[in-house]
Amino acid sequence: MKILEPSSTPQIFIIFYLALYAIIWTCAGYFLNPSVPYDAVEALNWANNLEFGSPKNPYMVSLVMFPSLLLKKWVALDLYWYASHFLAVSLGMLGVWLLGLRLFGRPILAFFSLMSLNLTGIINFDILPYNDNYLLVMFWPYLFLFFIKALYDHQKYWFLLALCSGLAAMSKYSSFAFLPFMLISLLFTSTGRKAFKYKEFYFSILLFILIITPNFIWLYQHDFAAFNWVKSQIKPALNLTVIIAFLCVFYPVIIILLILLPLGAKVAYPNTEEKKHFVFICLSPVFCIFIYFLFNEGGRITEWMQPFAILASSLTLCFLNVDKIKKWRNMNLCLLFFSILVCSGYILVLHNNIKGAGKKLDFIKKVSTQLNELWKNEYHTPLKYVGGGYLSQWLTFYSPDHPFITTKWSNENKPNIYNAHISLDDLQNSGALFLSHSGENCETADFNDVKKDYLGIHLTKKRDYGFTTAKGEHIQICLAFLAPKKSR
Repeated sequence: MKILEPSSTPQIFIIFYLALYAIIWTCAGYFLNPSVPYDAVEALNWANNLEFGSPKNPYMVSLVMFPSLLLKKWVALDLYWYASHFLAVSLGMLGVWLLGLRLFGRPILAFFSLMSLNLTGIINFDILPYNDNYLLVMFWPYLFLFFIKALYDHQKYWFLLALCSGLAAMSKYSSFAFLPFMLISLLFTSTGRKAFKYKEFYFSILLFILIITPNFIWLYQHDFAAFNWVKSQIKPALNLTVIIAFLCVFYPVIIILLILLPLGAKVAYPNTEEKKHFVFICLSPVFCIFIYFLFNEGGRITEWMQPFAILASSLTLCFLNVDKIKKWRNMNLCLLFFSILVCSGYILVLHNNIKGAGKKLDFIKKVSTQLNELWKNEYHTPLKYVGGGYLSQWLTFYSPDHPFITTKWSNENKPNIYNAHISLDDLQNSGALFLSHSGENCETADFNDVKKDYLGIHLTKKRDYGFTTAKGEHIQICLAFLAPKKSR
């Protein structure tokens, strides 16, 4: 739908609001969170490997994290994590506004669809623990925007759709769910069938295939690790909790209805072809996912559904006739004020450590720095490799030298964090620090996993190490050293 009325909200205000949103939320995350989520550690290690896939995701997660390796001398890794996260979210929010302009033709409705995103905590903090969902929040609005513009505006948008679809699919495989229903929309509508007449459409398919092919080659070479991981998360069973999971994602729909219906909005069938395409392509996968998980248990159903929250406000407006509503300005101002309350509440929870939110893994930065200094005092050389127990993975992120993990890849074990480019010679030349599992001392720690990866490795010496968390919990581990070649 073309824009039918002038905008009362200048575009510069939209840009300013989204820029301010990204800056404030980045600062809140960086300065108040005691540590990044574990998914950030995964993303960093996958970026170090720089392969066309990973044990859980395609390659976009590592590709987005890769610049942090180039900038780590000037930009802290955790600052990069939060900044890239909220920059992506703000770009997705911009996409919601642009999609609203194209669907509704009224800037005030587009702005309401943007402001309504403040009703959900998903895009602000619920997706923070994940290294892939924020990318879908960025890409999905543009996926629908470019599809509609390719059908109704110009064939050049097929290329942008192919690029956006390919990158979304390479962020998380769930993005493939929209593609069959896009094809159905093309085959069963007169406007859609016109696409088959244009060469741009076929070249865009080729572009999409070129984007995703490297990942499928990687999957073949690595025993389809990501698919096996997803399969391991699901088992057949009646699963009524899927209803709660969907409510946790789509509750803003209920709130929007409670706001607009008393003001004169009427429930109505989507009245334009653009809206019908959007609703069909977006809701069909949701329905299929709901039915599938109704009969299959999956502990990550809420996580997998979270990115749909970015489309919830636009979907709701497609089913409403809002011609009689006149108080849009007041509602948008209230939603803008609500966004300030949400951000203030998040800062308050972290600052006051409510329910331990501000103290999760509070020890990891200090411990990483201490172990890095311990190594340097011992061998007077940078710490290049760490391995062993779970805590060693965090050292790759928070140790000042940002060492590489020593775990090798194997198609049998499919480790989540691994080093694709390492050998025993590398370890013997540069040395390595190995951490036992928590609760072990040097009498009980055997480091069998390390010895299995590197047959013939000779650990130079061991020493016990312990620390106490802010909660008063004492954690004991054993440190094993492989001295650098020049220090022997």
